[in-house]
Amino acid sequence: MIRLLSGGKPDLELTIQKGTLEDRKKLLSLKNEAMLGDGVDLIYVYSLVDEVINYPSQDGSIIYIGEAGRERKTGTRFSQHISTEENIGGDTGTNFTISRYYWLGKKLKLEIYVLDSQRNKVARKSIESQLFQLHLRRFGALPIGQGASGDNYKVTLINSLKASDTLASIINA
Repeated sequence: MIRLLSGGKPDLELTIQKGTLEDRKKLLSLKNEAMLGDGVDLIYVYSLVDEVINYPSQDGSIIYIGEAGRERKTGTRFSQHISTEENIGGDTGTNFTISRYYWLGKKLKLEIYVLDSQRNKVARKSIESQLFQLHLRRFGALPIGQGASGDNYKVTLINSLKASDTLASIINA
């Protein structure tokens, strides 16, 4: 059975906010963090600080739950999450929702939990799935940012999207 090294406390926790000394550049520095090195398996959670999200069952603050494990420097994953500019970004690893909150000036917290496995995608995905299920049970929905990354959700693509008035009317109803 795969476990969290810290027993449920974050191994690494940081906050970031646009326009402060603790901005997205702090995420870039995680590639040099020894505990997030080669082959490390981890789970991470992004949350809002000082704000809540109105989920169906109760308010919460979690935006996104993810997993990572890389052959080289697992910590490099975090440099992808937020686009380099508010309306420009083509990295499929960028999460549109996390980026949007960041560029709106919201304070974000990142908690990283290192697993006692290495290079074990099945274990990482299993724990991530359990966290999704726990979030669903408690809050009544997946975290608001789940599913907001990949080819269809690149920042530049979304911000330059052209759709018919008919389709737009469905969203604007």
